[in-house]
Amino acid sequence: MIEVPVRYAETDMMGVVYHANYLIYLEMARTSMIKSIGLDYKEMEDAGYVSPVTNANVDYKRSLTYGDTAFVSVWVKYYDGLRTIYAYEVTNAEGKVAASAETTHVVVKKENFRPIRLPKVFPEWHSIYERLNQETAHG
Repeated sequence: MIEVPVRYAETDMMGVVYHANYLIYLEMARTSMIKSIGLDYKEMEDAGYVSPVTNANVDYKRSLTYGDTAFVSVWVKYYDGLRTIYAYEVTNAEGKVAASAETTHVVVKKENFRPIRLPKVFPEWHSIYERLNQETAHG
């Protein structure tokens, strides 16, 4: 889980976090999680691969405003060697859900955006994601 202090610049004219900024919070949490499990997205990029978002869904439940802190949890919901679905929960300081979300990713070659299978190109990522996927499936 990461903590994100809501900055004034992230709010709209109504004083609440602008909806698109939640995607930034999700990316921050996902990047932090990847690092915390011993992987390095920058190394993947340096090897000529990227992992674009192919789908994003956010369900907004309650507003966050300037001065609040967003607590963002992330986990691997699904992984099949090609596609990874991350799930997220954004809560406020009282633990009330502000948003829940999912993003879907595939790893592609930078040069042509053709998808690759992680087991072949990044076996360490595959091994860790297989374990995380099994943990999610079994509770």
